[in-house]
Amino acid sequence: MRSSRWVLLGLMIFAVWYRAHTFGPSVGPKLWPRSTGLSEPLDCDEAAYAYIGKRIVAGDVLYRDVTENKPPLGYWIYAAAVALGGYRELAIRLLPLPFVLATTAIVWWIAGRLAGGLAAGLAGWLFVLLSTDPYLFGNGADFEHVMNCASVATLALLIPEREGRRLILAAGACMGLAILVKQVAVVQALPAALFIATRSRVGQDPKRTLAYRAIDLSAFLLGIALITALAAIVLAFQGAGAAAIDDIFRYGRALATDTLPEPGAPSPFVRWLTGNADPQGRLPFPFGSTDYLVWWGSGSWPVFLASAPATVYLLLGRGSTTRRLTAAWTLAAWAQVILPGLYWPHYYLLLAPSVAITVAISLADAARALFSRPNRHRFALAVALLTLSTAILGESYLQGRDYLWVVPEELTIRYKGGRQWVVLRSMGNELARRSSIWREPRLYIWGWQSPLHFYSGLDSPTRHFFVDNLLRDQADRGHPLIEPRTHEIAQALRAHPPQLIFTGYVPFRELRELLNERYLSSSIARGLWVIREDYGRFEIQRPGIPGG
Repeated sequence: MRSSRWVLLGLMIFAVWYRAHTFGPSVGPKLWPRSTGLSEPLDCDEAAYAYIGKRIVAGDVLYRDVTENKPPLGYWIYAAAVALGGYRELAIRLLPLPFVLATTAIVWWIAGRLAGGLAAGLAGWLFVLLSTDPYLFGNGADFEHVMNCASVATLALLIPEREGRRLILAAGACMGLAILVKQVAVVQALPAALFIATRSRVGQDPKRTLAYRAIDLSAFLLGIALITALAAIVLAFQGAGAAAIDDIFRYGRALATDTLPEPGAPSPFVRWLTGNADPQGRLPFPFGSTDYLVWWGSGSWPVFLASAPATVYLLLGRGSTTRRLTAAWTLAAWAQVILPGLYWPHYYLLLAPSVAITVAISLADAARALFSRPNRHRFALAVALLTLSTAILGESYLQGRDYLWVVPEELTIRYKGGRQWVVLRSMGNELARRSSIWREPRLYIWGWQSPLHFYSGLDSPTRHFFVDNLLRDQADRGHPLIEPRTHEIAQALRAHPPQLIFTGYVPFRELRELLNERYLSSSIARGLWVIREDYGRFEIQRPGIPGG
């Protein structure tokens, strides 16, 4: 393992260079094969989280003054990034780096601990590739990077068998941090708790095994409770406790249960594999033909495919209980992808650490068994080694071809929903220029186009600044959670009418009435509305917005 530390150092240097391809044009030197044009723009999630971060830095309180449906830690991290690096693209692009580097090191350590230096190096290499996969939005700043770091730290802290309960308490605290990013991370606590409740650690008195296990499990749960309680205390102290409960627990649950099915959505039995369909119900290649979506597995399918038998091998093989825990970690990661029922590509990033570890360990085991001594299973071992090696080489080729050899701005066009993010960046910059006619301009967006907030620098007049599918689907349907929100939005807009409104979705009834009363449709872009009294001053400026 000592010699492989140099491998880890090389992997971490490579990871920084590799991820920086996304924002290479912003940093000046052309250090990448395709680093021309502009950097990759932010997508709707990144822009929304950055906007929340900006509001928090400005003194607003999460949930009370700006609303979202996830626990607070991810937003607080975004706020820290904005505070340190400013409200700009580069700060958001740099945000995932410490979490990706820390996760790379932990993945390297776990694989090395369980299977030696070869496994450590391979696991680190695979994680760098998987965690940056543009098809999974991995080269962005999604919350899954933070979740992976906290989750894999939990796994690492559970592996030692001779240590005291402080490590178990720390493992619980790390699990609590993952849960504070997204509620679904609690699924990962189940295999951890089962492992703690059933293992016998070296040096324990066999007569008191049950008592030891109960205390160990209590320490793990205490770690989770302490971290989550600390966050709850902070929110309560800020006066956001009731709003946080409503957003995280009531609204977050309804998002998974009350969002209407998309037209032509695949069956739940295959959707976990195929991903989502386009509005006409067509699936992406290789399951169908559409230019609306790209299959989530397009860049990583060789390794994901190889991870299936590798997971079974670790789960059912004769190895240690910690290997079985690692396999269970992979299955729990799949559960985190499936349970929300939404299947956004970035959810599959949660598989990256455990997939990298299981495939690397399986390959290292096959190589060791094949070359160390005569073995009657030499043919099966050779097939396994060849298959796993081919999967890793295939993964490396696909990522190089579809990431490094694609210019940054084109990445978002090819893999992340088409040209919309590029157009929204241009549109946001143009809105910033034109809105200079007002002293304190505001922009309300009924839609997912949060990059308009980021690139225009304009704030929303209501705390409900982002429209997810639940809010869109249940508006005007009398839903007990949604009707109060749409009414609150309408009240805020009437009390303080923003200069600009953008409707990415069909407006709900109260919003439509307000638009008809006080706004005129802009010629700058479809869906953009300008307050009636300033329409002429705003429209007369040129040039127009590309794509408008």
